[in-house]
Amino acid sequence: MGTPWLDIPLGDYEGHMALPSIGQAKMLADHFERVITRYAPASVAVIGCAGGNGLERIDPDRIGRVVAVDVNPEYIKQTGSRHSHRLKGLELHCADVQSDSLEFEPVELMYAALLFEYVDVALALRSLKRNCRSGTILVTVLQLKNQGQETVSPSPFKSLGALAPAISLLAPEDLRRSAVAQGFIPTESELIESPSGKQFCVQVLGA
Repeated sequence: MGTPWLDIPLGDYEGHMALPSIGQAKMLADHFERVITRYAPASVAVIGCAGGNGLERIDPDRIGRVVAVDVNPEYIKQTGSRHSHRLKGLELHCADVQSDSLEFEPVELMYAALLFEYVDVALALRSLKRNCRSGTILVTVLQLKNQGQETVSPSPFKSLGALAPAISLLAPEDLRRSAVAQGFIPTESELIESPSGKQFCVQVLGA
């Protein structure tokens, strides 16, 4: 399936997310750290890992197996270069989350942030569910519609403009409904906010 993510340099994406006016890289890394601290999984998968933002927060003495998934082969390569020396149990998978090609041994926790805005939700959830076992926790982060703010924030990194026609903001209740249809069990949700004032909905789903 076509995706703009194959054409966006990792440096542009990371530069954009790290801009003080956007601040989403730190927001997501901080949230991921809170999640793994709360659930204390022995194994975790980051779906849509980009260059591995947040993996530096993992204590390899506590989490022995880490799965990183992304559709962009350069992103996956950089994730490996940055983190494989410290995370000895790091598995790298270059795959489209919407396809049957995504396959790995189940983990205790999956983390998927800012993913469902760019994919066929039903296909992606079906693929993730196939890679779950009973008791797996899926934590999702959705960007919400924010009045007065552009969906893709203005940025000096012009390649990010390719995301504007591709992004489709999803209502949390629609994701929840689709997740239930694929066999997930919603357990809780919360709102988090970036420095720019954008709000995001976190939903926790059990397999």
